[in-house]
Amino acid sequence: MSTTNAKPPETSYRRLYTGLWILSGIALGVFIAIGYPLVGVGLFAACAAGSIVVVRRYDGPLFDERDWTVQAAASKRTLGIMGIVSAIGFPTVTALWALDIIEWPLWLTPIAFFVAALSLLHLGSTMYEARQYA
Repeated sequence: MSTTNAKPPETSYRRLYTGLWILSGIALGVFIAIGYPLVGVGLFAACAAGSIVVVRRYDGPLFDERDWTVQAAASKRTLGIMGIVSAIGFPTVTALWALDIIEWPLWLTPIAFFVAALSLLHLGSTMYEARQYA
């Protein structure tokens, strides 16, 4: 006997894939915050590897063109928001630190370099894309 409201098998795989990525980010953030960064990195890597295994083990297309369209739109919005927040946040924190208003935490330094690199990568990508359309 079959049920008419049975979910297709890719639904379970997609949920597992998504859940593993969510868990990876939460684990990384929580364990860094409580002082166990290597545990966080290990859990992040394990969940990321698990999500890759899920995609590889599913026989058939787990994601289709609609999924990629949604992913592209979400990525564009995420990078746009993070770019604006970073462009405002890090120079502000740097200025406050230079004026001795706040203390620059050591953990913020690699993030600041990442934001600078991300900005340069975006600039380079913009220049590359502009040349493709010229």
